[in-house]
Amino acid sequence: MQLFPAPAQVRGRLLPIAVALVAAGGAVGATARWLAGTLLEAEPATWPWSTLCVNIVGCVMIGVAARHIERGSRQWDFIVTGVLGGFTTMSSFAIELNDFVDAGRSGMAFGYGTTTVVVGAGIITLVTREPS
Repeated sequence: MQLFPAPAQVRGRLLPIAVALVAAGGAVGATARWLAGTLLEAEPATWPWSTLCVNIVGCVMIGVAARHIERGSRQWDFIVTGVLGGFTTMSSFAIELNDFVDAGRSGMAFGYGTTTVVVGAGIITLVTREPS
């Protein structure tokens, strides 16, 4: 099995270029995420403001990108999949939910999980909706 079969294209894109764009964008986004987490550090089983803020800001930015950047383009690969994919964090969200449950704070886990999903989905819906 070849990693980059010849010709190395996926949906009209050169795969090595797409991989490089996603990797470069991911490095930028993950670094920004780390910085936000460092500046707004929280103790386990306390309300994780940094993750909530990062994920909500990421939802806004992904919604804006969905209206202005062509999916499958190089810009999409770098900005949405790379930068914003590296910036937003499902893994920290899952760990924080688990920390709440482990600390006997299931109600807080439910509130945090619901807030994140409802606000994130709501923002993307609002941002991507066609103006009336």
